[in-house]
Amino acid sequence: MKPTSARRVAADILTDWAKTKGKIDEVRDRHLGKVELDERDRGLVTEIVYGVTRNQAALHDELAKRVNPPLNKLKPGLLPILEVALYQLRYLDRIPDHAAVNEAVDHARFVAGNNGGGLVNAVLRSAIRQPQERPVDAFTHKGTPLHRWRERWRQQWGDEKTDTLVHFYKTVPPVGLRRNLLRTESDEQWHEILTAEGVEFEVLPDWPGSVYARDVRPAELPSFEQGVTTVQDPAPSLSVRVLDPRPGERVLDMCCAPGGKTALIWELMRGEGTLIAVDKSMKRNKLTRETLQRLGHDAVEVVTEDVVKYEAAAFDRVLIDVPCSGTGVAHRRADLLVNHSPMQVDHMAKVQRQLLNRAAKLVKPGGVLVYSTCSLEPAENEKRVSAFDKRFAGEFEREDLLDSIPQAIRGEIGIAATWPPRDKVDGAFVTRWRRTL
Repeated sequence: MKPTSARRVAADILTDWAKTKGKIDEVRDRHLGKVELDERDRGLVTEIVYGVTRNQAALHDELAKRVNPPLNKLKPGLLPILEVALYQLRYLDRIPDHAAVNEAVDHARFVAGNNGGGLVNAVLRSAIRQPQERPVDAFTHKGTPLHRWRERWRQQWGDEKTDTLVHFYKTVPPVGLRRNLLRTESDEQWHEILTAEGVEFEVLPDWPGSVYARDVRPAELPSFEQGVTTVQDPAPSLSVRVLDPRPGERVLDMCCAPGGKTALIWELMRGEGTLIAVDKSMKRNKLTRETLQRLGHDAVEVVTEDVVKYEAAAFDRVLIDVPCSGTGVAHRRADLLVNHSPMQVDHMAKVQRQLLNRAAKLVKPGGVLVYSTCSLEPAENEKRVSAFDKRFAGEFEREDLLDSIPQAIRGEIGIAATWPPRDKVDGAFVTRWRRTL
């Protein structure tokens, strides 16, 4: 690995992201794996990259007034350097203006020669001489996807609830870690292992088996390599705990990739019974298999097939974690809402209905069906449940959740949902039915 600065790494990530159109968190992780930075600077990289991604429209509006030639005519690599530096000037207080400018100029000279350095210097000096009263908030910048999301939420929930969610999205989330229930005897034993590895973590009373940690690289932990520790936010475990799989049962996990919930299902089954995990993505199923192998869950069967076409004998329990808008995890992917219109929620709802109806056909009489999303949208959650209740009236009925599900997140009978600003975990929605016929 090579030593470098956080601001240069952030600009390189944004340059790569613009070229590849990949997920911003995956591009970030790829670059951070190649450089030598302390944990504080790694955190700064994320803060800058996520901040630029969300506020790109406002940054471009200001830069367009200061840059000649037009932004799309700049030499490759210069625009991300300007974005990073202007973001620091407008949104961050801990980096002195002269430091942000000097490093940006040096970087620009390296990328585009003296002319590039001179252009960046002139633009940023102009920005310092003419400061804005306040930066435009990403979610209030009209004409952007983020603004359209905010208007949707205001109509659904009102200003106060929307503002708390928007504020939450601006925070850099901690890393969720979960213990392998089959390779540890208790949370206390696992906590001792993490402490011995130098991990500083927060215990989450409502989420047994999980902790939050910062300034940690999970893949470098011995307990991760040994399959004792895995990466998973507490919220996704909710669907598995509501499913309540038992040893010896026949269980189906639909839309399983990348395998975090699959692993927990097998652990709650104590490694006894039949668990089949199905997903149509061969690439994502590769991640599922790698996760299960690392954790020692080799007996789980992973199937690559379109879930809607999957045929099998009926199961005791079926979990269908459907593709969704992902609004419950948007703080973990700064580009998620930027790249998706609220109009896609209605499209996703149609897909979810089809998947849920298919899942219902695979539950045996007396069996359990669990529907889950990482969405906060009523169209993907409560409305899906209401539509299912009507279609399958007399065949499925919602039933009470286990006492172990936190009271604060319980809704109507059979429903639980986290609200990230309140619960300080990712967003998750879960419903449980029992098949009566």
